[in-house]
Amino acid sequence: MRGVITFLFISFYGALLAQPDDYRYDDFNYMPHIRSVQFHHAGLPTSDPILDMNSNGQLILRFDDILGGDMTYNYKVIHCDKDWNQTTTMDELEYVDGFNDEDIDTWFYSNSVISDYTHYQLTIPNNNMRPLLSGNYVLLVYEDDTDLPVLTRRFMMVENQVNVNAKVRRPIVANKLRTHHQIELTVNNEDFDILNPQREVFVTILQNGRWDNPIMNKQPLFVRGFDLNFDASDYLLFPANKEFRFADVRSLRYLGFGVHSIDRHPDRIDVLMQLDKSRFNRSYFDYFDLNGKYIIENTDQSDDLLSSEYLDVHFTLEDKNPPLKKEVYVIGSFSNWQCLSENRLSYDTNYHSYVGTVLLKQGFYDYQYVIKDDTGNIDYANYEGNSYETINDYVVLVYLRSFNGRYDRLIGATIISSAF
Repeated sequence: MRGVITFLFISFYGALLAQPDDYRYDDFNYMPHIRSVQFHHAGLPTSDPILDMNSNGQLILRFDDILGGDMTYNYKVIHCDKDWNQTTTMDELEYVDGFNDEDIDTWFYSNSVISDYTHYQLTIPNNNMRPLLSGNYVLLVYEDDTDLPVLTRRFMMVENQVNVNAKVRRPIVANKLRTHHQIELTVNNEDFDILNPQREVFVTILQNGRWDNPIMNKQPLFVRGFDLNFDASDYLLFPANKEFRFADVRSLRYLGFGVHSIDRHPDRIDVLMQLDKSRFNRSYFDYFDLNGKYIIENTDQSDDLLSSEYLDVHFTLEDKNPPLKKEVYVIGSFSNWQCLSENRLSYDTNYHSYVGTVLLKQGFYDYQYVIKDDTGNIDYANYEGNSYETINDYVVLVYLRSFNGRYDRLIGATIISSAF
């Protein structure tokens, strides 16, 4: 495994040298040897990276470098507007207190038997820096020697100036009654003056904290007193999906849920998942999931972060009538909800199934199967289906772009559940 990763790293590294300053303002891993990236509230591994400006809370970034060693990684934060473009009307000294170009100085060597990696940790804010303004931010981690980007992650700082009243209900639209969720939303600004709310207030809604399918830049449909109303039959509507499939690879001593077999080799560990099938026409089945997220955990050893092994996890999806000229992927937060070459499945005519292997650290993973066509459109429903009974979390973000403002403020946020 290490030889393959080294080859990929050298190839990818050479390609990036031509554009050392090129990075994206979203969640992305730029190096194939950077794995198991998580960014959440300290102590809450499935939480979203949203921090109250008036709290003492911290966000924690964790990731592994599976090439091992002791690389020096630097970090900085970049303020963005509501559309995730860099805010160009301010200098970074205006939105960061402290130093915005520091080393990540907390790291540990792994003590696992087969996998050799170095684990890195960073908290935001910390003793060296803290964000000063509300709004959207991108955390950029890059190599100290080359300035090459390693990873980027989005996070938000919220002021909580307005009251966000939201709930999930079944849609009014008849043909979406059993397959979608509708968000009822009212924003009350009685204690916060907004000059022109129908022009200056914008709402973004995320399903399960995901940025691959957001509803963005929705404005109030009408204002009644201090209540900004966003209700309409199809204004804030999401496909409900179904509960996520999950892989329990926390133990190498026993078979977790969904695991068919575990094979140990001198240089790798193969985990074969049980055969998956389409759920499109299957009835909804209620069970606990992580809403697409994952947790690093090891039930065989005492240290989840440093003793866990990296596994070659083999997925198999049965399909006797595969879609033509379309690609199939297994995705989740472990892939940043992106269709990448490393999580693409290939069709095996002998088994009438899509098969593929993903490198994952021991833990508990949610996942789904999606189809991508030649235009880049992604179909989540073909293999998974949609059901209104599905329990999803919805993150509601309220932005203020005032006429004379220099940046987009995040003035309110809330998280609601579709548990009926």
